[in-house]
Amino acid sequence: MIRELFGSGSIYATLRDGLDESTRTHRRIANRVANTTNAIGSAGFASELSRQQQSASARNAEADLEGSMTQLADNQVRFDATARLLQRAYSQIRTALKNG
Repeated sequence: MIRELFGSGSIYATLRDGLDESTRTHRRIANRVANTTNAIGSAGFASELSRQQQSASARNAEADLEGSMTQLADNQVRFDATARLLQRAYSQIRTALKNG
């Protein structure tokens, strides 16, 4: 019975795997964002601003940063929804165990 509830094919395992994957994705995207912002911050704001205004590759980097931030927000929404589903599923198990 325990394996059926928490085994690899259960909904609980699927939700936990989803949370793990969301965490890995979030860390990967956050690392990419941090590396981009560190590169921008190390040159100084004024010089970086003028360089970005002149450079097409800098505009692409800015678009990549914006896209990464959007991916972070999307991933956070997915993580929160999955966490709520898992919390609700565990709550149902607790209720079932209490009520016998």
